[in-house]
Amino acid sequence: MTNKILLGSVWAATLAVSFLLGGVFLQDSPSGSENIYLQEKAASQKPSVGSSRKPSLPQTKVSSGITFEKASEGASSEFSAVRSDGDVSEEVSSRNSEQDSHELLLRNLRSGNPVERLSAFTSLLKNPTSANLKAAIDAYEALPGGYGRTSELKMLTYAWAQVDPAGALAWMKEQGGFERRVGFGTILNSWAEKDAESAIAWARENHEGEDNPYYIGIVNGMADTNPEGATELMMTLPYGRIRGQAASMLIEKQWNKGEDVARRWADSLDQGSIKDYVVGRIVGKIAREDLTRAATWASEMPEGGERTRAVETVADQWAEKDPAAAADWVDGLPGGESRSEGMQEVVREWARKDPAAAAEWLNKYPAGPEMDKPVEALVRTVATKDPQNALTWAESITDEKRREDVVRDVNRIIERQEGGGDAPRGGDGRGRRGPFGPPSR
Repeated sequence: MTNKILLGSVWAATLAVSFLLGGVFLQDSPSGSENIYLQEKAASQKPSVGSSRKPSLPQTKVSSGITFEKASEGASSEFSAVRSDGDVSEEVSSRNSEQDSHELLLRNLRSGNPVERLSAFTSLLKNPTSANLKAAIDAYEALPGGYGRTSELKMLTYAWAQVDPAGALAWMKEQGGFERRVGFGTILNSWAEKDAESAIAWARENHEGEDNPYYIGIVNGMADTNPEGATELMMTLPYGRIRGQAASMLIEKQWNKGEDVARRWADSLDQGSIKDYVVGRIVGKIAREDLTRAATWASEMPEGGERTRAVETVADQWAEKDPAAAADWVDGLPGGESRSEGMQEVVREWARKDPAAAAEWLNKYPAGPEMDKPVEALVRTVATKDPQNALTWAESITDEKRREDVVRDVNRIIERQEGGGDAPRGGDGRGRRGPFGPPSR
């Protein structure tokens, strides 16, 4: 008889929870959040920091996966700990009232401890119902302004856009400063994961001109779910900052999938400046791990823009560590634009440490168009320390326009030094570590 009464009480308590807490812990599906901001705004009920209306809250959950449900009125004021699968695991006594639990969650959402605060936001936004989103908006707006709440902004806008991108975008239009840039990017990222076509259409309708910053978030959102589409969109963007940022984003996404994946993706791109940029970035990543492997890939590329960028990248990183070894590698490359760029990077690094050795290396090669850039790099690096010898080297440049520009700049340094004025610094200002002679004729 006692067991029957106990079971009846538990059953009654379960029914009472839905009735008593239904207005506080809303269990509406995510689809019920559609256009919540637009609806709230139309009704002049946009959540605000000073509003007396309490936002609805989700069920309060503890880290063990237990959900707290209040017992029915008249039975007991204690809380029963019930696991998410519905099985009663243990009885947990608590004197906290419904309001206490409500205020505790709000305090955690606005806590000065970022770990507590982000944990509360995460718990709330895992289920982006209308009530949960309203509570998160209120909590976000109650935080001090500035970059300190960027993480909360990203979490809020990402979750919101999963169920109500129009409402999230309408809210974001009323924000300012860095919040607009971060928020719009996150919303479009989230939206593009589920519906890229609609996100792209919105971006086109809401920005005038070709250099559309909204595409950055869209490319990011498509990168995992539709990498081919993301790449195609990036390639259609006009040359400029936005395309560069979109390309950088895709590089990181592909690199995180593995070096082989990143290399195959780079190889699949059409020839052009964007492919040159992508190849250079990926080669640089490989070079930081293994210079020899990066040098081999660069050497295997056909002559052209991507090979030039790859050789330049490897030579720069290698010369920073061991310029003589980098010079030996460049010596083995066939003549052409890529070797000229590689020599320029080696000289730029080597001349800062040992200009005499760098000059001796350059003297192995006869003057000619391929040597003009490396010679200019030597001249500009050492001009403030040894302007007379630098001038002699400058006069060996074969391209007339380049030679005139470099000679003029060196003569200005000489004039300043002879006049007692402060000469501009060459290279990185570390200067040479020994004399270097004129070029061989």
